[in-house]
Amino acid sequence: MPVPSIRGHQGRIKVFKNGQEAGIINLTRFEVAQDSSFIKSFYVGQPIPEGDQSIEGWSGSIDSEVKDDAVDALIDALINSNLAGIGVDEVTMILDEFYGNGQIASYVYSDMQFKMSKSNPGQNEKITKRLDFQAMIRTRI
Repeated sequence: MPVPSIRGHQGRIKVFKNGQEAGIINLTRFEVAQDSSFIKSFYVGQPIPEGDQSIEGWSGSIDSEVKDDAVDALIDALINSNLAGIGVDEVTMILDEFYGNGQIASYVYSDMQFKMSKSNPGQNEKITKRLDFQAMIRTRI
């Protein structure tokens, strides 16, 4: 019997600022990709190059429909702390995947930086915000 693929409601994303939930909900899309570069070394006398890879963290985006100012509050706090020179708040994100066989896989992303964009369309469409991010570390928990 084939194993069914999971769908969007079988995943959960939570964003935390300094250990407290940031209140960012109503997510419509989440994307993440590993940042990496492939390296090829060409040695004299070797007809085939040697491959390697640099591990450079993760990057992606979170899209949400606007129902409150949670995204703006997070970004404003990060900007103000950064400009005041008092250090950057620790923002982490936990991604959970709930599989049909009962298994759960959870990953925490840390050492994160964010930037925000907004879409304010016409009357019949919803206002959305996007958080683009980079994370240096992903750890399975």
